Parts: sequence; structure tokens; C-alpha cells
Amino acid sequence: MAIVALVLTVILERYNLLVNIRAGFNNQVLRYISYFTRQPVQIQRQIRFIYLFACLPIILILIGIKSVIAPHYPVLYALIKLFLFILGVHILTWKEQSKTEYGARNYFFIETYAVSFFAAFFWFLVLPTGIGLMCYIVITAISNEFKRQGLDSIIYNVVVDKILFYANVIPYLFLFLFIAISGNFEDVTHYLVEQRKNFVKSFFFLEVTLREIIFIAIGKEKFKLSTGINSYNEATEAYDLDAEKFNPKINSYIVAILYRASIFFIALVSIISVANLLR
Repeated sequence: MAIVALVLTVILERYNLLVNIRAGFNNQVLRYISYFTRQPVQIQRQIRFIYLFACLPIILILIGIKSVIAPHYPVLYALIKLFLFILGVHILTWKEQSKTEYGARNYFFIETYAVSFFAAFFWFLVLPTGIGLMCYIVITAISNEFKRQGLDSIIYNVVVDKILFYANVIPYLFLFLFIAISGNFEDVTHYLVEQRKNFVKSFFFLEVTLREIIFIAIGKEKFKLSTGINSYNEATEAYDLDAEKFNPKINSYIVAILYRASIFFIALVSIISVANLLR
């Protein structure tokens, strides 16, 4: 089912057939979360309840669909899941963003890849009937709305950033693994082990780590080589990653790494799907 949905979504995206329907879907999501975010919030508990009450109706509706429709109308149930996948999982959007000037200068497409494709696809697979996918979309939309509203930075970091962390930490860890396999595995794993000392429960931490391991996975030889002097006054060679991070020319390397990570991820999903069919 997942592979069929993936292939169909790629075809529809390639021919730009999902732009309007996804725009309408996103508008409906924004209208839905507006019922929960229109009132100003002042305490942390209120924000947690907003996430809970926004996700609860979706969970109940989708569980009802699985309980009522799936046993008697399996084809209709499959079509509902397919429709949710097409609306919520963006396969090629990140690649289109990488071609724009904004994407090239800010690498925003990396976050689009991680959130709109990888994490969305991951949660679609993990929880049945699109529950994981739809709840993830709602959580992300509410968080973006709070950010747009200029929520107090302390409250945002304590509550919203933490909720985003818990919603993304598992898929991001899998993504780290696939990126490591796709590129410089030894250096990436060494960096991740070193990052244990700096680990914090923060979505911002996950985003920064993702960008860092992508550049490490690409390989240091792709970056400018500079010469520095260490504490013993000896010339040392160092790879200046920061100097090249905003060079649009590096985009092709980033896109290639993300493509390879996608292939490994989809291959694993395919193997699991085939194994389940053969059982």
C-alpha cells in the first residue's frame, strides 16, 4: 500500500496535479487549528491541552473509520488511506525548493524534506489509518501558528519546541542513520557520538544536527581547505564548513545525499512490505 501510494504521489507531483488540492487541504488544516489557537495562551498547560484537544477528534474519527469501514469496505478504506497519503506526504516538494534562490541560500528545503516527506511518511507507516500522519500535520501546523503569533520565547522553547522534539525525534534518528549510510558513515557516526554531550530535548537541536551531518556526509573534500595555526604554532589543515554552507553550488551534493537516503528508506519499506505479504 505504502509503495503504491508513493509511486502514485510522485507521478501526480511530477505533473503538478496536486498543487490546488493540497492548497485547499492546507487551508482546511489552518481553519481547523484556528478553533484551538485563536485564544491567547499564557500558561504552559493551556498549550499542551491545545495539542491534545486538536489531535483527539482526528484520532477518534480515524479509529472509527478503521473499525466501521475497514472490515466491510476494504477497498474504500484503502482509498481513504491513499487519499490521506497523497495530501499529507510531499515527495518532490523539497527538490523544487532546492532550485529556488531562497532554497539555495537558506537550505530551507532540508527541513521540508525532513518534515514534509521523511517524518510524514514515517508516521504514516507507524500508526494505522493515517492517524500518525494527520496528528503530525496538526502538531506541525499548530506549532507554526504559535511561532507566527510570536509566542513568548520562554513558553515556546519550554512547550512548543519540546512537543516538536518528541514528534520528530524518532523519524529524525532514522533519517540520521540513512544519511550516514548514504555518505561518510564513519565521520557522521563519530559526530553523532560526540553530540551526546550536547544533547538537549529541542527540535532546534535536531534541525541543527541534521544540517551538520548532511555536510559531514557529503565529505570534507567538497569544502574549502584552509590552513590554520594550532597552539603549538604548527600549520594545520582544516575544512572550513561554515564558509561553504551558503554556497548554492553545494546544493547538488545535498540533493544527492537526500536522494540516496530516500532510496535506502524506501528500499527498507519495500522489503518489510514484501515480507509481510509473504507471511
